[in-house]
Amino acid sequence: MRDVGEAPRSVHDAAQELGLGVRKGLVANSPRSLPWAPLIGLTLVSVLLLTVAVTFAVNDQRTEGAWYYSLPLLILAMVPPAVLVWLLVAWSHGRDHQRWIAWYEGGVVYHAEGFETHAFPWAQIDSLVRHDVKVTNGVVSATTRKLHVRATDGLSFTVSDDEYAGMAPFAEGLTDMFSRVRVAEDAARLEAGACLWFGVLGMTLGGVGREDKRIGWDEVERIDVKHGDVRIHRRGQLTAWLKVPAPGFPNLVVFLNLADALRRSASTG
Repeated sequence: MRDVGEAPRSVHDAAQELGLGVRKGLVANSPRSLPWAPLIGLTLVSVLLLTVAVTFAVNDQRTEGAWYYSLPLLILAMVPPAVLVWLLVAWSHGRDHQRWIAWYEGGVVYHAEGFETHAFPWAQIDSLVRHDVKVTNGVVSATTRKLHVRATDGLSFTVSDDEYAGMAPFAEGLTDMFSRVRVAEDAARLEAGACLWFGVLGMTLGGVGREDKRIGWDEVERIDVKHGDVRIHRRGQLTAWLKVPAPGFPNLVVFLNLADALRRSASTG
């Protein structure tokens, strides 16, 4: 992975234009470079085979008057160049762009090389979704962590630890700042009578649950995350009243903070 270094000037300018404040985190991906070694090798083989094939064809034409005697060799000599072209086209189509993502006191800036820079204050971030994928290869396993950021205008991008060095502290800082801002905003929406949706779970001042299964806050004993699930526990029940997968849960930190505050308020009221 590459050293983050410094982002393009457009990232700083976009943040300054929106007044996002001081930059707190920056990550950059590591696009695949052109596979020079196999390309150089194929080029040398192509030149050698074509030279040999043309030499034989010229010699056959001179001695036998039939260059096409060497046609099989000429066809064989075209294989390495064809593979070379295929590799170049495949790399070009699958080539990733250099990207920078920065978060500031007041929002996030996203820039992909060759494209327009996008800046979003926290109010224009619709959701943060965490995806932790465990990959097992025999007895060895590894977890790939991803943070998916979606803006209100539909633009989305993902920060993953297999592409971005320093993803973990970056994602934690971004999530913490966004959640602190969003909790205050969503609390105001709840007070105004809104129903907030976190994936399949809806939350109001009166309770929480799915469309077909709801519970009042005074009945909620606790809400926790365990074994990959968000679990809502009802008072007096030994097992969870409702379980929802935690991977892919939008704004999970915001949900847990609001739920804890509403549960405590209901229990003391």
